[in-house]
Amino acid sequence: MKTVRNQVAWLVALGFLVMFLSCAIKGVYQVWFTAIAGHFGRGRGDFALSASLFMLAGGASAPLVGALADRMGPMRTVSIGCVLAGAALLGAALLPSNFGLFVLLYGGLAAVALTAMTYVPMGVLVDRLFSDGRKGIAYAVVTNGTAIGFIALSPLWFWLQGHLDWQAAFSLVGMVFLAPLAAVTWWAAGMAPPAQVQAAAESRGDWHGAMRDPGFYVLALGFMGCGATMALIDVHLVPFWQDSGVDRASMGLSLSMLGVLELVSGVAAGWLAMRLPKHLLLSGFYLVRSVAMLLLLSQTRVVSTFGFAIVFGASYLGTVVLTSAFCLDRYGARIKGQVFGALFACHQFGAFLSVQLGAAGFDRFGSYQPAIATLFVLTMLASVLSLFLGAERRTSVHLAVERSA
Repeated sequence: MKTVRNQVAWLVALGFLVMFLSCAIKGVYQVWFTAIAGHFGRGRGDFALSASLFMLAGGASAPLVGALADRMGPMRTVSIGCVLAGAALLGAALLPSNFGLFVLLYGGLAAVALTAMTYVPMGVLVDRLFSDGRKGIAYAVVTNGTAIGFIALSPLWFWLQGHLDWQAAFSLVGMVFLAPLAAVTWWAAGMAPPAQVQAAAESRGDWHGAMRDPGFYVLALGFMGCGATMALIDVHLVPFWQDSGVDRASMGLSLSMLGVLELVSGVAAGWLAMRLPKHLLLSGFYLVRSVAMLLLLSQTRVVSTFGFAIVFGASYLGTVVLTSAFCLDRYGARIKGQVFGALFACHQFGAFLSVQLGAAGFDRFGSYQPAIATLFVLTMLASVLSLFLGAERRTSVHLAVERSA
């Protein structure tokens, strides 16, 4: 039993480390964005094509990544992602300078790699390691690696920017993924999960039945809103604040507060999922997200910065943790990765639409307010519809297991 606990602890720690380091794929791109665009002789708008493709490719590959995690195992899937990430970053830095090639390597291959390393396979890993009562908080702990990575690694990238060009930065990060991390995760894949969890992972699911379940589309709509609002933070939030006259100190402090609340909300969501009905929690997190959108539209600067950061941060990871939990409850362990991958594709599609429509709305109306109002409506709708997820769907998988017992 002690050996099993040590294996579980080791795999959770490794999952956290992978999520922590995965932030580097976006981090080096964001910090050296202007330098890379200038290297290829592109304007910022033109160069942003690589970011748009990144979102689409990551989402499109998510169902395949989920199916791979179901069949090959989550850690082998993560290891493959590490190899692809290393190849993409090293290729972008070392191969002959060509903008089209860079877009394919970073916007395509690196996006697939990131999907194969993060939320989808980590959800499968946690499901195979923990009993139902601890899955939520364990998934929150693992995925909080991204939040801590963002907080801890961002200052490092800005410091390195003064010492390395973008090719050297890409090469350095690529070598970390390609050599030590890929090797460790492949070795860790040989560590078998506990026997009772392994048996649960072998239960058969019904993919076509999942696609006929109305609850899947409720989860998909909500997760699309989750991705859309997260993309707003990544791309449009700082320009929105700048247009509103917010000073740099307030923006920096607000983003730091958002990151801290992101950490707290993920663990809180996992803890609450063990004690309260999941459909009420999911509805509540989407309601909090919609309130955050309203606060962003406030004419009071303190409310639209600090108030928004606190409320949005409080909802940040809760929707991800609970959507993953719903996938297992409704569809079984066998196809959980594939179903969650399909939902993550919706998440990334929402992110793509948010980036594109936010920019188009600004060009047309001179303001991000129409896009923000649209996201308020979308997240409020997700909150209302999530209330109808209360009755657990009894799939053919669950019924077959119950009859055999």
